[in-house]
Amino acid sequence: MPKPRKRSPRSPIRRCAACRRAAPKSELIRFARDPQTLQVQFDPQQNLPGRGAYLCPNPDCFRLAHKRKSLERTLKVKVDERVIMAAQAELF
Repeated sequence: MPKPRKRSPRSPIRRCAACRRAAPKSELIRFARDPQTLQVQFDPQQNLPGRGAYLCPNPDCFRLAHKRKSLERTLKVKVDERVIMAAQAELF
């Protein structure tokens, strides 16, 4: 029986909502859903409160997430297309 893989407590692992690749949190882009208003916003510092969803920092994952509505499913709320486009414009 294989041993469970140990993870460092300083590098939490998150999964991209589009391609499903697991990576350290610091390598992914975060979108956060505000707990009161349920509005989704780009969270470049990864410190906003609320439920979060992550994407890989490449244009293909942004396109795939938009096409499949992966962020909406992960955040359990409708995501305004302008939020994704603004984050994409800021990053690329």
